[in-house]
Amino acid sequence: MLRDLMLTIVLCLTPAAWANPVAGEPPPLPPAVPRLVISEIQSNPLLHDDRAGEFVEVVNLAREPVRLADLALLLPSGVRAVPVRPSAPLLHAGEVVLLTPLGGQAGEAAVKGMRLPNDAGRLELFWRQSRVDVAQWHKKPPWPKPLPGQSLERVRPTQDGESGRAWRRAQSVLHGVERASPGRVDWLCPDVQGTALEGRCVTPHKAKPQQRCRVSQGGDRSPRPAPGTRPILSEELAFLIG
Repeated sequence: MLRDLMLTIVLCLTPAAWANPVAGEPPPLPPAVPRLVISEIQSNPLLHDDRAGEFVEVVNLAREPVRLADLALLLPSGVRAVPVRPSAPLLHAGEVVLLTPLGGQAGEAAVKGMRLPNDAGRLELFWRQSRVDVAQWHKKPPWPKPLPGQSLERVRPTQDGESGRAWRRAQSVLHGVERASPGRVDWLCPDVQGTALEGRCVTPHKAKPQQRCRVSQGGDRSPRPAPGTRPILSEELAFLIG
């Protein structure tokens, strides 16, 4: 009798019962898709060849870190490429990373095979299997025509990257003649409310009525203030990847 009872108990404890011993327990929720934005594109460098000068700047607006190994770019060529040699494994909340053909510098991640057409192209940014952003540029209006050495910056993180009105020519002087701000974002504070950049805005001067959020990290290659001048608080914030 006792033997039959023990056999019945063993048969009832199926693998499913071991895996989920609490009846009616819901399965774990999938991880939330982070908010990642392509904030700047340099497709036609002037002083460097394409492998050394091209970059795609990505900012993490989510409040949680993102593994760079989970990112991928669908290139204009149709090839899906992933970062292979990041300088650090994580893109923390509010940080910026430069996806480049070679990588190697602070704040960069190499994307093997990355090539960007000069006049027109389209990029799709993926986190795992989810598409999180799209960036498109063109030589025809309403897109600002990419000039040699001049990158395109996202006007607002909330705008559709497939729209020409979402982009502007960069104005920051780089290397004396190029214009770009790799590793740095500069947006109006209302546009970053509810994101990881919230709270990093500064009170503007009287001559500048709108608050702006300017954030850079260790790989920032944008211009520095002239010697003897004191940068505003937002320009002093540096956030290292990893």
